[in-house]
Amino acid sequence: MADTDDKRKLLANPLHGIVIPIGLLLFGTWLFSWSYMPYTIAFIIIICSIQYYLATQRRSSMHQTIWRDFELIDRTMVAPMTAIYRFKLGREDEILDIPTGHHLSCVFTIDGKDELRYYSPISNQFDAGFFDILVKHYPHGKVTSKLASVQIGQTVKFRGPVGTLDYTPNETKTLGLIAGGTGITPILQVITKVITNPEDKTELKVIFACQTPNQILLKSELDSIAEKYPKLSVYYTVDNPSEEWTGGVGYVSKEMIKTMFDDKENTKILMSGPPAMKSHINGLLDELDWDKEKVFYF
Repeated sequence: MADTDDKRKLLANPLHGIVIPIGLLLFGTWLFSWSYMPYTIAFIIIICSIQYYLATQRRSSMHQTIWRDFELIDRTMVAPMTAIYRFKLGREDEILDIPTGHHLSCVFTIDGKDELRYYSPISNQFDAGFFDILVKHYPHGKVTSKLASVQIGQTVKFRGPVGTLDYTPNETKTLGLIAGGTGITPILQVITKVITNPEDKTELKVIFACQTPNQILLKSELDSIAEKYPKLSVYYTVDNPSEEWTGGVGYVSKEMIKTMFDDKENTKILMSGPPAMKSHINGLLDELDWDKEKVFYF
């Protein structure tokens, strides 16, 4: 529903909140007495100045095109070579409000060249004053090595959001979500968006693939959500299982997709993972004659 369709938000619209009231005030002053017009104009200037100041205080500290510095306030290792980085927003009550499934750009200048990487925040729309990103470190990763060297209290440059996913609640009966490694981060964004909207009845089915059981990121969070929300089911598969492992084994297969996403006509697939995995999944979906209009790759 558009803002102008919600009567409670009319004053947030410049036409109704500023232009019309000013016009009525000027017209009323003109009818009453022209001599009061200078006072009316002065009053309007004061009110507009206050509104402008309040608007600047409420605006997001994250800009879509301008790089801004954000202070690192915490770093938590959650798996081998993988950590959650927490960055401070401009205000304690500020919430990072970005579209579902979108990313933030991070940049470091290395050897005179700007190196960009994209990370999906894993903090939700109720986390105020900070945002979290999940980062897997690679031995020769330029940006991840720089991130690892950032100390608490130092800053990193971000901008955003970036992305093309246009998620609409209830646009499909089922969302088939396929993730590999840190590709779980935009998938988690989608899950959070669906389960926090009581009007969204979309069923969520997740296939999450990793190399080993201890590399399954955010497993406790996913399992906790699945316990509370029956419309979410998660299937884990690993390349190298441990003796105690009871989940799937091996790469994502046609059988896994057919079993998890059994209602082909009413399922849209969102997939996020490394390039080799995307190519593999794309090949499987071709073999299954999956409608490409119902597939989105992050």
